[in-house]
Amino acid sequence: MSRDSMDFLNDALATLRSAPPWGWACGILGALFVAWQLGRVAGRRTRSTRRLVRPENDASGLRDLKTSVARLEAENTALSNFFLLLPDFTKEINSRMERRAIAPLLVKITERLFAPTQVLLFFLDERVNTLILVQQRGLAEDVKVGFQVKMGEGRIGWIAEHKVPMDTNDFIREMRQSGVSLEVPAHFRFKTELCAPMVHEGRVLGVISVGGITRHYKYEKTMLNLIADLGSIALHNNLLFSQIQEMANSDGLTKLYNKRFFMNRLSEEILKAEKGHYPVSVFIFDQHYNDTQGHQAGDEVLKITGQILRDMVRPDDTPARYGGAEFIVLLPQTPKDGAMVASERIRVKVASHPYANRESQPLKIVSLSGGVATFPDDGRTGSDLIASADAALYRAKQAGRNQVLRAETKYLSDGTEDAYYGTTNG
Repeated sequence: MSRDSMDFLNDALATLRSAPPWGWACGILGALFVAWQLGRVAGRRTRSTRRLVRPENDASGLRDLKTSVARLEAENTALSNFFLLLPDFTKEINSRMERRAIAPLLVKITERLFAPTQVLLFFLDERVNTLILVQQRGLAEDVKVGFQVKMGEGRIGWIAEHKVPMDTNDFIREMRQSGVSLEVPAHFRFKTELCAPMVHEGRVLGVISVGGITRHYKYEKTMLNLIADLGSIALHNNLLFSQIQEMANSDGLTKLYNKRFFMNRLSEEILKAEKGHYPVSVFIFDQHYNDTQGHQAGDEVLKITGQILRDMVRPDDTPARYGGAEFIVLLPQTPKDGAMVASERIRVKVASHPYANRESQPLKIVSLSGGVATFPDDGRTGSDLIASADAALYRAKQAGRNQVLRAETKYLSDGTEDAYYGTTNG
Protein backbone atom coordinates (compact mmCIF):
# COMPACT_ATOMS: atom_id res chain seq x y z
CA MET A 1 0.00 0.00 0.00
CA SER A 2 1.34 3.56 -0.85
CA ARG A 3 2.19 6.19 1.73
CA ASP A 4 -0.63 8.48 0.52
CA SER A 5 -3.19 5.74 1.12
CA MET A 6 -1.86 5.08 4.59
CA ASP A 7 -2.11 8.77 5.44
CA PHE A 8 -5.76 8.82 4.17
CA LEU A 9 -6.75 5.86 6.35
CA ASN A 10 -5.08 7.30 9.42
CA ASP A 11 -6.91 10.60 8.93
CA ALA A 12 -10.22 8.75 8.48
CA LEU A 13 -9.70 6.73 11.68
CA ALA A 14 -8.80 9.84 13.60
CA THR A 15 -11.94 11.54 12.39
CA LEU A 16 -14.07 8.52 13.42
CA ARG A 17 -12.46 8.42 16.91
CA SER A 18 -13.26 12.07 17.47
CA ALA A 19 -16.89 11.72 16.25
CA PRO A 20 -19.67 11.59 18.86
CA PRO A 21 -21.89 8.44 19.20
CA TRP A 22 -24.77 10.00 17.29
CA GLY A 23 -22.36 10.56 14.37
CA TRP A 24 -21.61 6.81 14.31
CA ALA A 25 -25.31 6.08 14.18
CA CYS A 26 -25.85 8.53 11.34
CA GLY A 27 -22.96 7.04 9.43
CA ILE A 28 -24.29 3.49 9.83
CA LEU A 29 -27.79 4.57 8.81
CA GLY A 30 -26.36 6.40 5.82
CA ALA A 31 -24.45 3.29 4.74
CA LEU A 32 -27.57 1.15 5.11
CA PHE A 33 -29.58 3.64 3.05
CA VAL A 34 -26.99 3.61 0.26
CA ALA A 35 -26.94 -0.20 0.30
CA TRP A 36 -30.75 -0.29 0.15
CA GLN A 37 -30.78 2.06 -2.85
CA LEU A 38 -28.15 -0.02 -4.61
CA GLY A 39 -30.25 -3.15 -3.90
CA ARG A 40 -33.34 -1.54 -5.41
CA VAL A 41 -31.46 -0.66 -8.59
CA ALA A 42 -30.06 -4.17 -8.85
CA GLY A 43 -33.53 -5.66 -8.20
CA ARG A 44 -35.10 -3.56 -10.90
CA ARG A 45 -32.41 -4.68 -13.32
CA THR A 46 -32.97 -8.35 -12.36
CA ARG A 47 -36.75 -8.06 -12.70
CA SER A 48 -36.31 -6.26 -16.00
CA THR A 49 -34.09 -9.10 -17.21
CA ARG A 50 -36.60 -11.64 -15.98
CA ARG A 51 -39.39 -9.82 -17.77
CA LEU A 52 -37.36 -10.01 -20.97
CA VAL A 53 -36.58 -13.76 -20.67
CA ARG A 54 -39.74 -15.21 -19.09
CA PRO A 55 -42.17 -14.50 -21.96
CA GLU A 56 -39.98 -16.38 -24.42
CA ASN A 57 -39.66 -19.42 -22.12
CA ASP A 58 -43.37 -19.34 -21.33
CA ALA A 59 -44.35 -19.12 -25.01
CA SER A 60 -42.13 -22.08 -25.92
CA GLY A 61 -43.52 -24.20 -23.11
CA LEU A 62 -47.05 -23.25 -24.02
CA ARG A 63 -46.49 -24.26 -27.62
CA ASP A 64 -45.11 -27.64 -26.53
CA LEU A 65 -48.04 -28.13 -24.21
CA LYS A 66 -50.56 -27.26 -26.92
CA THR A 67 -48.83 -29.67 -29.33
CA SER A 68 -48.94 -32.49 -26.80
CA VAL A 69 -52.57 -31.80 -25.99
CA ALA A 70 -53.51 -31.71 -29.68
CA ARG A 71 -51.68 -35.00 -30.31
CA LEU A 72 -53.37 -36.67 -27.35
CA GLU A 73 -56.77 -35.34 -28.40
CA ALA A 74 -56.23 -36.64 -31.95
CA GLU A 75 -55.19 -40.05 -30.64
CA ASN A 76 -58.12 -40.12 -28.25
CA THR A 77 -60.56 -39.20 -31.02
CA ALA A 78 -59.13 -41.80 -33.37
CA LEU A 79 -59.14 -44.48 -30.69
CA SER A 80 -62.70 -43.60 -29.73
CA ASN A 81 -63.75 -43.89 -33.35
CA PHE A 82 -61.91 -47.21 -33.64
CA PHE A 83 -63.62 -48.68 -30.62
CA LEU A 84 -66.96 -47.39 -31.89
CA LEU A 85 -66.32 -49.11 -35.22
CA LEU A 86 -64.99 -52.29 -33.67
CA PRO A 87 -68.30 -53.91 -32.59
CA ASP A 88 -69.94 -53.38 -35.99
CA PHE A 89 -66.80 -54.51 -37.78
CA THR A 90 -66.56 -57.65 -35.65
CA LYS A 91 -70.21 -58.46 -36.23
CA GLU A 92 -70.03 -57.87 -39.97
CA ILE A 93 -66.80 -59.74 -40.62
CA ASN A 94 -68.00 -62.81 -38.73
CA SER A 95 -71.38 -62.84 -40.45
CA ARG A 96 -69.79 -63.12 -43.90
CA MET A 97 -69.81 -66.71 -45.03
CA GLU A 98 -68.01 -65.97 -48.29
CA ARG A 99 -64.24 -65.88 -48.06
CA ARG A 100 -63.93 -63.21 -50.73
CA ALA A 101 -66.08 -60.80 -48.65
CA ILE A 102 -63.62 -60.82 -45.73
CA ALA A 103 -60.70 -59.12 -47.49
CA PRO A 104 -62.48 -55.82 -48.41
CA LEU A 105 -63.69 -55.42 -44.82
CA LEU A 106 -60.15 -55.81 -43.43
CA VAL A 107 -58.77 -53.25 -45.87
CA LYS A 108 -61.64 -50.85 -45.14
CA ILE A 109 -61.13 -50.71 -41.37
CA THR A 110 -57.34 -50.50 -41.79
CA GLU A 111 -57.79 -47.46 -44.04
CA ARG A 112 -60.16 -45.77 -41.60
CA LEU A 113 -57.78 -46.34 -38.70
CA PHE A 114 -54.39 -45.40 -40.15
CA ALA A 115 -55.32 -43.29 -43.21
CA PRO A 116 -52.44 -44.89 -45.16
CA THR A 117 -51.48 -44.50 -48.81
CA GLN A 118 -51.10 -48.26 -49.23
CA VAL A 119 -52.73 -51.38 -47.76
CA LEU A 120 -51.82 -54.91 -48.88
CA LEU A 121 -53.66 -58.04 -47.82
CA PHE A 122 -52.25 -61.51 -48.43
CA PHE A 123 -53.91 -64.89 -47.80
CA LEU A 124 -51.83 -68.04 -47.48
CA ASP A 125 -52.30 -70.78 -50.08
CA GLU A 126 -51.39 -73.81 -47.99
CA ARG A 127 -51.14 -76.05 -51.03
CA VAL A 128 -47.97 -74.27 -52.15
CA ASN A 129 -47.13 -72.54 -48.84
CA THR A 130 -47.19 -69.15 -50.56
CA LEU A 131 -48.83 -65.82 -49.72
CA ILE A 132 -51.23 -64.56 -52.41
CA LEU A 133 -52.17 -60.88 -52.76
CA VAL A 134 -55.98 -60.83 -52.57
CA GLN A 135 -56.76 -57.14 -51.90
CA GLN A 136 -54.81 -53.90 -52.19
CA ARG A 137 -55.05 -50.12 -52.09
CA GLY A 138 -52.45 -47.74 -53.46
CA LEU A 139 -50.34 -50.27 -55.35
CA ALA A 140 -48.99 -49.67 -58.84
CA GLU A 141 -51.03 -51.16 -61.67
CA ASP A 142 -48.20 -53.44 -62.79
CA VAL A 143 -48.50 -55.41 -59.52
CA LYS A 144 -51.72 -57.38 -59.88
CA VAL A 145 -53.92 -59.20 -57.41
CA GLY A 146 -52.52 -62.72 -57.31
CA PHE A 147 -48.93 -61.56 -56.77
CA GLN A 148 -47.09 -64.24 -54.79
CA VAL A 149 -44.70 -63.92 -51.84
CA LYS A 150 -42.89 -66.96 -50.49
CA MET A 151 -42.73 -67.65 -46.78
CA GLY A 152 -39.70 -65.86 -45.30
CA GLU A 153 -39.26 -63.64 -48.37
CA GLY A 154 -38.89 -59.91 -47.67
CA ARG A 155 -40.64 -58.12 -44.85
CA ILE A 156 -44.05 -59.65 -45.56
CA GLY A 157 -42.74 -63.20 -45.85
CA TRP A 158 -40.65 -62.73 -42.69
CA ILE A 159 -43.75 -61.64 -40.74
CA ALA A 160 -45.66 -64.72 -41.91
CA GLU A 161 -42.81 -67.04 -41.01
CA HIS A 162 -42.14 -65.60 -37.53
CA LYS A 163 -45.77 -64.73 -36.68
CA VAL A 164 -45.06 -61.37 -35.00
CA PRO A 165 -46.24 -57.80 -35.81
CA MET A 166 -43.46 -55.34 -36.67
CA ASP A 167 -42.95 -51.71 -37.64
CA THR A 168 -40.12 -49.96 -39.50
CA ASN A 169 -37.90 -49.69 -36.41
CA ASP A 170 -38.36 -53.40 -35.72
CA PHE A 171 -37.35 -54.27 -39.28
CA ILE A 172 -34.22 -52.11 -39.07
CA ARG A 173 -33.29 -53.57 -35.68
CA GLU A 174 -33.77 -57.12 -36.95
CA MET A 175 -31.57 -56.53 -40.00
CA ARG A 176 -28.82 -55.01 -37.83
CA GLN A 177 -28.89 -57.69 -35.16
CA SER A 178 -29.32 -60.83 -37.25
CA GLY A 179 -27.82 -59.63 -40.53
CA VAL A 180 -30.83 -60.90 -42.45
CA SER A 181 -31.85 -58.99 -45.58
CA LEU A 182 -35.53 -58.05 -45.60
CA GLU A 183 -35.37 -55.89 -48.70
CA VAL A 184 -36.33 -57.79 -51.88
CA PRO A 185 -36.02 -56.09 -55.30
CA ALA A 186 -39.34 -57.56 -56.45
CA HIS A 187 -41.05 -55.88 -53.48
CA PHE A 188 -39.74 -52.37 -54.07
CA ARG A 189 -43.27 -51.06 -54.59
CA PHE A 190 -44.38 -52.32 -51.17
CA LYS A 191 -44.44 -49.58 -48.50
CA THR A 192 -44.33 -51.92 -45.53
CA GLU A 193 -44.10 -49.61 -42.51
CA LEU A 194 -46.39 -51.66 -40.28
CA CYS A 195 -47.17 -55.33 -40.71
CA ALA A 196 -49.11 -57.99 -38.79
CA PRO A 197 -49.69 -61.72 -39.34
CA MET A 198 -53.10 -63.33 -39.37
CA VAL A 199 -52.64 -66.33 -37.08
CA HIS A 200 -55.21 -68.71 -35.63
CA GLU A 201 -54.14 -71.38 -33.15
CA GLY A 202 -50.55 -71.17 -34.37
CA ARG A 203 -51.52 -71.50 -38.02
CA VAL A 204 -50.71 -68.62 -40.39
CA LEU A 205 -53.63 -67.60 -42.60
CA GLY A 206 -52.38 -64.31 -44.06
CA VAL A 207 -50.59 -60.97 -43.59
CA ILE A 208 -51.69 -57.31 -43.49
CA SER A 209 -49.14 -54.70 -44.65
CA VAL A 210 -49.65 -50.94 -44.20
CA GLY A 211 -47.55 -48.13 -45.70
CA GLY A 212 -47.61 -44.35 -46.03
CA ILE A 213 -49.32 -44.03 -42.64
CA THR A 214 -50.60 -40.51 -41.93
CA ARG A 215 -52.24 -41.27 -38.60
CA HIS A 216 -49.88 -42.78 -36.02
CA TYR A 217 -50.64 -44.17 -32.58
CA LYS A 218 -48.60 -45.11 -29.55
CA TYR A 219 -49.85 -48.70 -29.71
CA GLU A 220 -50.35 -49.01 -33.47
CA LYS A 221 -48.76 -52.46 -33.69
CA THR A 222 -51.24 -53.77 -31.15
CA MET A 223 -54.13 -52.16 -33.01
CA LEU A 224 -53.16 -53.63 -36.38
CA ASN A 225 -52.57 -56.99 -34.73
CA LEU A 226 -56.11 -56.83 -33.33
CA ILE A 227 -57.50 -56.31 -36.83
CA ALA A 228 -55.38 -59.21 -38.10
CA ASP A 229 -56.63 -61.46 -35.29
CA LEU A 230 -60.25 -60.64 -36.08
CA GLY A 231 -59.54 -61.40 -39.73
CA SER A 232 -57.95 -64.74 -38.87
CA ILE A 233 -60.96 -65.70 -36.74
CA ALA A 234 -63.29 -64.81 -39.62
CA LEU A 235 -61.22 -66.91 -42.05
CA HIS A 236 -61.21 -69.84 -39.65
CA ASN A 237 -64.97 -69.61 -39.15
CA ASN A 238 -65.41 -69.42 -42.91
CA LEU A 239 -63.32 -72.57 -43.30
CA LEU A 240 -65.40 -74.42 -40.71
CA PHE A 241 -68.62 -73.27 -42.36
CA SER A 242 -67.34 -74.36 -45.77
CA GLN A 243 -66.39 -77.77 -44.44
CA ILE A 244 -69.81 -78.29 -42.85
CA GLN A 245 -71.54 -77.00 -45.97
CA GLU A 246 -69.43 -79.27 -48.14
CA MET A 247 -70.31 -82.28 -46.01
CA ALA A 248 -74.00 -81.46 -46.34
CA ASN A 249 -73.85 -80.76 -50.08
CA SER A 250 -71.37 -83.38 -51.29
CA ASP A 251 -71.41 -87.03 -52.12
CA GLY A 252 -69.37 -88.99 -49.62
CA LEU A 253 -67.84 -91.37 -52.16
CA THR A 254 -66.86 -89.11 -55.07
CA LYS A 255 -66.54 -85.81 -53.11
CA LEU A 256 -68.62 -84.16 -55.83
CA TYR A 257 -71.80 -82.20 -55.09
CA ASN A 258 -74.90 -84.26 -54.44
CA LYS A 259 -78.12 -84.20 -56.45
CA ARG A 260 -80.00 -81.94 -54.03
CA PHE A 261 -77.36 -79.22 -54.15
CA PHE A 262 -77.07 -79.53 -57.93
CA MET A 263 -80.81 -79.03 -58.47
CA ASN A 264 -80.83 -75.91 -56.28
CA ARG A 265 -77.85 -74.51 -58.13
CA LEU A 266 -79.41 -75.27 -61.50
CA SER A 267 -82.57 -73.38 -60.57
CA GLU A 268 -80.49 -70.38 -59.47
CA GLU A 269 -78.52 -70.34 -62.71
CA ILE A 270 -81.66 -70.56 -64.85
CA LEU A 271 -83.12 -67.54 -63.03
CA LYS A 272 -79.91 -65.60 -63.69
CA ALA A 273 -79.93 -66.70 -67.32
CA GLU A 274 -83.50 -65.51 -67.78
CA LYS A 275 -82.58 -62.06 -66.48
CA GLY A 276 -79.28 -61.88 -68.32
CA HIS A 277 -80.46 -63.55 -71.54
CA TYR A 278 -77.58 -66.00 -71.76
CA PRO A 279 -77.41 -69.78 -72.20
CA VAL A 280 -76.90 -72.43 -69.52
CA SER A 281 -75.94 -75.99 -70.41
CA VAL A 282 -75.97 -79.32 -68.61
CA PHE A 283 -73.96 -82.41 -69.43
CA ILE A 284 -75.18 -85.71 -68.01
CA PHE A 285 -73.43 -89.04 -68.52
CA ASP A 286 -73.62 -92.63 -67.41
CA GLN A 287 -70.40 -94.54 -66.86
CA HIS A 288 -70.17 -98.10 -68.12
CA TYR A 289 -68.31 -100.44 -65.81
CA ASN A 290 -68.92 -104.14 -65.36
CA ASP A 291 -68.34 -104.64 -61.61
CA THR A 292 -67.58 -108.36 -61.79
CA GLN A 293 -64.55 -107.53 -59.66
CA GLY A 294 -66.79 -106.54 -56.77
CA HIS A 295 -68.39 -103.40 -55.37
CA GLN A 296 -65.12 -102.07 -54.00
CA ALA A 297 -63.61 -102.01 -57.48
CA GLY A 298 -66.71 -100.24 -58.76
CA ASP A 299 -66.50 -97.66 -55.97
CA GLU A 300 -62.86 -97.02 -56.86
CA VAL A 301 -63.84 -96.29 -60.46
CA LEU A 302 -66.45 -93.79 -59.28
CA LYS A 303 -63.89 -92.07 -57.02
CA ILE A 304 -61.43 -91.71 -59.90
CA THR A 305 -64.12 -90.35 -62.21
CA GLY A 306 -65.10 -87.83 -59.55
CA GLN A 307 -61.48 -86.64 -59.37
CA ILE A 308 -61.29 -86.34 -63.17
CA LEU A 309 -64.37 -84.13 -63.16
CA ARG A 310 -63.01 -81.88 -60.40
CA ASP A 311 -59.76 -81.46 -62.31
CA MET A 312 -61.34 -80.68 -65.68
CA VAL A 313 -64.28 -78.38 -64.97
CA ARG A 314 -64.01 -74.60 -64.68
CA PRO A 315 -64.25 -72.84 -61.29
CA ASP A 316 -67.83 -71.70 -62.01
CA ASP A 317 -69.02 -75.11 -63.21
CA THR A 318 -70.84 -77.48 -60.85
CA PRO A 319 -70.03 -81.19 -61.14
CA ALA A 320 -72.24 -83.62 -59.20
CA ARG A 321 -73.04 -87.27 -58.74
CA TYR A 322 -76.59 -87.60 -59.97
CA GLY A 323 -77.13 -91.14 -58.75
CA GLY A 324 -75.55 -94.59 -59.11
CA ALA A 325 -72.99 -94.34 -61.93
CA GLU A 326 -74.57 -91.17 -63.35
CA PHE A 327 -72.77 -87.82 -63.21
CA ILE A 328 -73.93 -84.37 -64.24
CA VAL A 329 -72.18 -81.03 -64.85
CA LEU A 330 -73.72 -77.56 -64.86
CA LEU A 331 -72.01 -75.14 -67.27
CA PRO A 332 -73.19 -71.53 -66.74
CA GLN A 333 -73.08 -69.05 -69.63
CA THR A 334 -72.12 -71.82 -72.02
CA PRO A 335 -73.88 -72.38 -75.39
CA LYS A 336 -74.44 -75.89 -76.69
CA ASP A 337 -71.35 -75.93 -78.92
CA GLY A 338 -69.14 -74.98 -75.99
CA ALA A 339 -70.79 -77.60 -73.79
CA MET A 340 -70.19 -80.26 -76.44
CA VAL A 341 -66.49 -79.37 -76.55
CA ALA A 342 -66.20 -79.57 -72.76
CA SER A 343 -68.10 -82.86 -72.53
CA GLU A 344 -66.04 -84.43 -75.28
CA ARG A 345 -62.84 -83.58 -73.44
CA ILE A 346 -64.20 -85.32 -70.35
CA ARG A 347 -65.25 -88.38 -72.38
CA VAL A 348 -61.78 -88.71 -73.92
CA LYS A 349 -60.10 -88.29 -70.51
CA VAL A 350 -62.26 -91.01 -68.93
CA ALA A 351 -61.77 -93.39 -71.87
CA SER A 352 -57.98 -92.97 -71.76
CA HIS A 353 -57.57 -93.28 -68.01
CA PRO A 354 -55.87 -96.53 -66.87
CA TYR A 355 -58.63 -97.79 -64.58
CA ALA A 356 -57.97 -101.14 -62.93
CA ASN A 357 -59.34 -104.09 -64.95
CA ARG A 358 -60.25 -101.85 -67.86
CA GLU A 359 -59.29 -104.62 -70.30
CA SER A 360 -62.05 -106.80 -68.90
CA GLN A 361 -64.70 -104.26 -69.95
CA PRO A 362 -66.74 -104.83 -73.13
CA LEU A 363 -64.99 -102.01 -75.03
CA LYS A 364 -61.65 -102.66 -73.29
CA ILE A 365 -62.02 -99.22 -71.67
CA VAL A 366 -64.17 -97.59 -69.02
CA SER A 367 -66.46 -95.63 -71.31
CA LEU A 368 -69.35 -93.22 -70.87
CA SER A 369 -72.46 -92.21 -72.75
CA GLY A 370 -73.66 -88.66 -72.39
CA GLY A 371 -76.10 -86.00 -73.45
CA VAL A 372 -75.96 -82.19 -73.56
CA ALA A 373 -78.92 -79.83 -73.27
CA THR A 374 -79.01 -76.02 -73.21
CA PHE A 375 -81.39 -73.43 -71.78
CA PRO A 376 -83.64 -72.02 -73.20
CA ASP A 377 -84.05 -74.06 -76.39
CA ASP A 378 -84.00 -77.52 -74.76
CA GLY A 379 -85.93 -76.66 -71.61
CA ARG A 380 -87.12 -73.69 -69.58
CA THR A 381 -86.91 -75.39 -66.18
CA GLY A 382 -84.25 -77.47 -64.51
CA SER A 383 -86.32 -80.66 -64.77
CA ASP A 384 -87.04 -80.11 -68.47
CA LEU A 385 -83.41 -79.38 -69.20
CA ILE A 386 -82.22 -82.56 -67.48
CA ALA A 387 -84.92 -84.58 -69.22
CA SER A 388 -83.68 -83.33 -72.60
CA ALA A 389 -80.06 -84.15 -71.73
CA ASP A 390 -81.10 -87.56 -70.44
CA ALA A 391 -82.93 -88.31 -73.69
CA ALA A 392 -79.74 -87.50 -75.59
CA LEU A 393 -77.82 -89.79 -73.22
CA TYR A 394 -80.24 -92.63 -74.02
CA ARG A 395 -79.75 -92.09 -77.74
CA ALA A 396 -75.95 -92.21 -77.20
CA LYS A 397 -76.30 -95.59 -75.50
CA GLN A 398 -78.49 -96.87 -78.32
CA ALA A 399 -75.93 -95.64 -80.86
CA GLY A 400 -73.14 -97.77 -79.41
CA ARG A 401 -71.99 -96.00 -76.23
CA ASN A 402 -68.73 -94.11 -75.61
CA GLN A 403 -70.09 -90.91 -77.15
CA VAL A 404 -71.88 -87.66 -76.28
CA LEU A 405 -74.90 -86.39 -78.22
CA ARG A 406 -76.71 -83.07 -78.10
CA ALA A 407 -80.38 -82.72 -77.21
CA GLU A 408 -82.93 -82.18 -79.94
CA THR A 409 -84.25 -78.61 -79.77
CA LYS A 410 -87.81 -78.40 -78.43
CA TYR A 411 -88.85 -74.79 -78.19
CA LEU A 412 -87.02 -72.37 -80.45
CA SER A 413 -85.57 -72.35 -83.90
CA ASP A 414 -81.91 -71.57 -84.30
CA GLY A 415 -82.64 -68.04 -85.45
CA THR A 416 -84.99 -67.28 -82.55
CA GLU A 417 -82.51 -68.80 -80.13
CA ASP A 418 -79.73 -66.50 -81.34
CA ALA A 419 -81.95 -63.50 -80.88
CA TYR A 420 -82.85 -64.61 -77.36
CA TYR A 421 -79.37 -64.63 -75.86
CA GLY A 422 -77.28 -62.99 -78.51
CA THR A 423 -74.95 -65.83 -79.41
CA THR A 424 -74.50 -68.49 -82.02
CA ASN A 425 -75.47 -71.87 -80.72
CA GLY A 426 -75.34 -75.39 -82.08
